Amino acid sequence: MDLLNALRTANPGLPLFSVYDPEFAPYGRVLTLEAPEALAAALDRTPIPETGNCYTASDAALEAEPAVRGIARTVFGGMEVQAGFCNGRGAALNAEEYHKCSEVNFTTTGLVLLLALPGDLKDRRLDAGAVVGFWLPPGTAVEIHPLVLHFAPCRVREAGFNCLVVLTRGTNQPLPAVDPRAPGEAGLLWMTNKWLLCHPDSPQAAKGAFVGIRGENLRLKLP
Repeated sequence: MDLLNALRTANPGLPLFSVYDPEFAPYGRVLTLEAPEALAAALDRTPIPETGNCYTASDAALEAEPAVRGIARTVFGGMEVQAGFCNGRGAALNAEEYHKCSEVNFTTTGLVLLLALPGDLKDRRLDAGAVVGFWLPPGTAVEIHPLVLHFAPCRVREAGFNCLVVLTRGTNQPLPAVDPRAPGEAGLLWMTNKWLLCHPDSPQAAKGAFVGIRGENLRLKLP
């Protein structure tokens, strides 16, 4: 809680809560995992890049963990899942995405998730002022509800973050073609089971993703 309070002081314009606070309930829920120590050890073996973020959708060592098999059963109802990681040193909002399935995150470093609710998306536009930060403490796992807007986590220390990412199998795989000029939700479809909108000042905008975030490109400042 001391770190959360320090982050609040350093970021007075960003609402910041813990995933254990009642404010998190519309966005997701905290999970209890099987054998979390073994999962933590496996996650700690994944690399944190010196700059930026990296994402691996499917990692065999993580997928072999009992905790991930338990997540597949209790969160995804026995559907086939992929377990990978998003690790890095990023701190900016840049974009928001949603899936039509839950996403499970777990960390050993601690991190902040920048989230928005489906109802905050109006005519494919999101005001950055609707984004809320949630502190995910080390050793904590959460389920992010389907359709909740999220993107890469933010680091809370210079050494960066690690984050387990569990999704239904095939999510975030490339599609044969995308068209950000298409009307409605079709213009947000960026990868398999991934609908994306980005800030005009983001790397995703430079790659041609749909620009739909208005206001400041939020950046989490370290205490």
